[in-house]
Amino acid sequence: MRTSSSKKTEGWRSTERRKEQRFTLILRAGILEQGGKSSLCIVRNVSSAGVQVKLYSTPVLDAKATIRVADELPVSGRIAWINDDVAGITFDEELDAPTLLRVQQRIRPKRRRALPRMLVDSTATVQCGGRTCRAKVRDISSLGTRVATLRPLAVGNAAMVTFPELPAIKAYVRWCDEDEAGLVFETPIPMQIIARWLDSQVRVIG
Repeated sequence: MRTSSSKKTEGWRSTERRKEQRFTLILRAGILEQGGKSSLCIVRNVSSAGVQVKLYSTPVLDAKATIRVADELPVSGRIAWINDDVAGITFDEELDAPTLLRVQQRIRPKRRRALPRMLVDSTATVQCGGRTCRAKVRDISSLGTRVATLRPLAVGNAAMVTFPELPAIKAYVRWCDEDEAGLVFETPIPMQIIARWLDSQVRVIG
């Protein structure tokens, strides 16, 4: 019997969408940190006093939390309310005008740099250059991943990367630095798929 999660994963692999439509689904991404655990979320609205986010994990109501968008420093606050999979976070201190403007710009659709990378302790299988190797996954986002392999991967080569419990994903090697390499996915992983995968891993660093 197939689970709801597996059906959604298959739907991601089989459904063709225009790239801009896919980016609209994943670009307003942030990292919610609470109680030593990091999880992905969608930033819906932000003001100087707080932020509204769509959740992929269950936070603790009326408890401290931090939210991070792109390369901005984490902003601390408190989970003020939760309604199904949406929550409101009130900031401990109001954002100044320049910071608020930067964050608002970073969560606009079609801004690829707004996608956060999550540090994760996991493994994957990488097929590249006619060979198959095991890799350690250092970090991952909807658009790509950083992996460590025993032998360097060749920049520009096509690759096939398989994470535990996910279908194989076509990618290419964007950069390589000794034993580490950056892979860019041919088709971005939808936020809900990658968020659930991260939540299922034994150890997410954040």
